[in-house]
Amino acid sequence: MTVAVSKPKRKTAKKRNNSKDQLLNAASTILTERNAIDISLSDIAEASGLNSALIKYHFGNKEGLLLALVERDAASTLGLLDQLLAMDVSPIQKVRLHVAGVVKTYAKVPYLNRLIHTLMDSKDPIVAEEMVNFFVKPLLESQTKILDEGLQAGIFHKIDPMMFYYSVIGACDYIFYARHSRKIVTGNSELTPEIRDKYINFVADTILKTLCIDSNTSIKT
Repeated sequence: MTVAVSKPKRKTAKKRNNSKDQLLNAASTILTERNAIDISLSDIAEASGLNSALIKYHFGNKEGLLLALVERDAASTLGLLDQLLAMDVSPIQKVRLHVAGVVKTYAKVPYLNRLIHTLMDSKDPIVAEEMVNFFVKPLLESQTKILDEGLQAGIFHKIDPMMFYYSVIGACDYIFYARHSRKIVTGNSELTPEIRDKYINFVADTILKTLCIDSNTSIKT
């Protein structure tokens, strides 16, 4: 009698990718719910329902996972920078669209900016350098091009790009970072689309009043 021997099932690339996505999604959920960057391997493993050994398998360590999370969450936003620069609109409108894009990204991923800066403070210089090269440099280079475009058009004052970067990123992030204090002050931590859009306009107007040679232009355009 011939006995059928079942072949051991091999893990497919799809299953491995699924477990990788599960870990990233679990980390993202925890960071969003806690409104903090503190997270442990056991937290991620428990939330994902997977063994913590898979974190080391996919990412090497916790920093590797967090780095992959930033790269996943920021990829679409960074990918739109070239499209923004190529648009046939005024530098003022590009600033408005840029501010809107950053705020909407943080609305979707409220921990992103703090996580980026946590990784840039990493004791591992490779992690810090990768974070700067992946996120800060492309963003700063795109912002510098918009500032130069406005300067050449005689619309903007000459502004230090780093000051612009700090102002835009800091302002766009803080309303999400201040979720708990917002609840204490207003009784509600929810950021509705209406409040988000109002904040986008406020930040853009504030920045453009500093940038524009004619402050009235920033409001009209």
